[in-house]
Amino acid sequence: MNAKKLVKATNIVGMVAVVLLVYWVFVLILSNVFGLKVFREYITEIFLMSILGIFAVMAGALILNIMLNLTRIAERGQEEESKGGRKTLYLLLAVFPVLAALLFGGNYLTVQKKRQILTQSLERIVKDNPSQINALADYRFDFAYIKKAALILELMSKEDSAFKAATVIVPDTIGNKQVYLAFSADSQLSGIDEQAPDTQGTGNDNDFVVTRNGNKETISKTQYLYAPNLSEREYLQRVFAGQTNEIRYEAKDGNYSLCHPYRQNGKTIVLCFSDYQQYGKIGS
Repeated sequence: MNAKKLVKATNIVGMVAVVLLVYWVFVLILSNVFGLKVFREYITEIFLMSILGIFAVMAGALILNIMLNLTRIAERGQEEESKGGRKTLYLLLAVFPVLAALLFGGNYLTVQKKRQILTQSLERIVKDNPSQINALADYRFDFAYIKKAALILELMSKEDSAFKAATVIVPDTIGNKQVYLAFSADSQLSGIDEQAPDTQGTGNDNDFVVTRNGNKETISKTQYLYAPNLSEREYLQRVFAGQTNEIRYEAKDGNYSLCHPYRQNGKTIVLCFSDYQQYGKIGS
């Protein structure tokens, strides 16, 4: 291989490395800005190692080019190469929308696959655990219900790997204000000996008194208040008003949530399964 061909080869290697670097940065920026979950895992580490590898290739090509000391390219065929270079530029630019389409498409498939998995898990749990679901629907704000709900929800979250947490949302009132309370496995009142008999914290149904390590302690509804965003609030209002039984699915920044209304003996609850997936993994 003569010097001219070596120079051309090193130029090609350098340009390919630059193009790959630009594409890689474009993919990472697009993924972070729009919260796309496509890659399997360790995307940051892979990105950094790839950058180092690309820089190494670029440095090697540059050093080889300098060592050859050939910076002048023959003018013969320059016009044809210029035309070919313009076509190549158009092809390289066309890759950007293709990459964007692949990223958004992969994210969409990941989100839909996760929805399918959560829906199947929820349907199976509701079908296999009717007595537990009925117990959750029999809501009243007291120590027995909170303890029972926490245990049921903990078992649900542990028996299915498709989600990490299960939550039950119920309507209630504090004073004259309509509110929503949420209970999960974390709601379990540890260290509680019992609910103190015939005692109320303030003389109303907004709290109750328990005995913890021999001391009286007031448990209030405000400790379990659920603060939904606007779309969640509208959904819960329609559910508890009996206007809808639709399943609500939400996916944002790797957080996936599926909520299903359940009605029993005139009472309504919303059972929600949630999961967090740091990396996009189609088929997970």
